[in-house]
Amino acid sequence: MYYSIEQICKRLHKNERQIRYMVNQGRLTPVNPDTYRRDGGYRFSQEEIERVEQMLELPGLSVKEAAQELEITPQYLLQFVSNGELESEVKWIGQKKRRYFQKEEIKRFKKFLNEDRQTNRIGEYGRRVKLISREVRIFEECLYDGNESRVVSLEPLKIMTNRGEIIQLGDIDVESASWPEKPYIRQKGYTEFEIPIPRHPQHPVYKILYKLIEDLGDSNIQIYETSFGDYFVRCRLGSIPATNEEYKLLLKYLSNGEITYENGRVHLESNEITKTITIPKDLWQDIEQISENENESIHQTVTKALRNYLN
Repeated sequence: MYYSIEQICKRLHKNERQIRYMVNQGRLTPVNPDTYRRDGGYRFSQEEIERVEQMLELPGLSVKEAAQELEITPQYLLQFVSNGELESEVKWIGQKKRRYFQKEEIKRFKKFLNEDRQTNRIGEYGRRVKLISREVRIFEECLYDGNESRVVSLEPLKIMTNRGEIIQLGDIDVESASWPEKPYIRQKGYTEFEIPIPRHPQHPVYKILYKLIEDLGDSNIQIYETSFGDYFVRCRLGSIPATNEEYKLLLKYLSNGEITYENGRVHLESNEITKTITIPKDLWQDIEQISENENESIHQTVTKALRNYLN
């Protein structure tokens, strides 16, 4: 007995385009590859269906599934794997290598992440820096033993002395208020910077970061400490007053987006645009399938496909 595409779709819980994609990739072999047009479509043997069913019985969660379960990106997930913090196994599925995670391991790591988020606010880009606490602003200047220092952490409260030492304190004698209230910037897009964390409290990086928070508003900027010793700074699109030297400093560490300098202001701009299109449902399912097979995001899959088509 042979099965048609319609029958195998129901058996494998896939649509027709996905089945044809598997045939084209050599993951599913019909009994009539040369005569399928004359036969009115592909036909598949019982043995072939059982083989594919076993192949599809995956030995755990895929990279995409594990990332969704942990609420992080696949790229950030693989960083934990490379650091030895998350166990996985690589197996051959068909002619490709695939990485899988046991559900128990993901459950364990999710608990670890949740606990770490509560205490350290770790996120997709690294450890998130809190911008204000108990009316103390991050990167604020202060005095310690009569010397100029700077607040570099709020949870716990830490300062950097003029000798570059990091000291944890229970309290600090500064007079400051909340950051000035600024409207939430709804324009889509971000400008991003990756800045090495300075080791002196008077470094100009701290001054420009303070200015970004103060002029954009603390709801329009996120700052993270990465595992590589950098500040990852993500800003919504706006502008701040700045000197030409400050503009050059930001330009040096720009990692995504664009910035321009005009009339004493730095303008933060995005290098991406957002467009809404309508595509067939089965085409979207194909995109999801390719994205999962290639262990990449939907954005990466679509961008790569468009670039290949245009080139």
